[in-house]
Amino acid sequence: MVAGVLIRCQPQRETEVLDALRKLEGLSYVYQLFGRYDMVALIRSLDLHAASEVVGRIRAIDGVTVTETLVVRPTS
Repeated sequence: MVAGVLIRCQPQRETEVLDALRKLEGLSYVYQLFGRYDMVALIRSLDLHAASEVVGRIRAIDGVTVTETLVVRPTS
């Protein structure tokens, strides 16, 4: 499964959070954004349970204030 995690950070902590995300196992990509969210992290996992564990590790990073997870709908 594939999911995108939108991430909002405390002001002036974006670089620190980005460095922590880049070290996190389970992420395919991390991009910085302009707009309401500071970053998006893309997860590729076997199932929802595994993706949930990665999201929990993202939320535990010091400086992360808000996350919103978007699960990609499978196409046929």
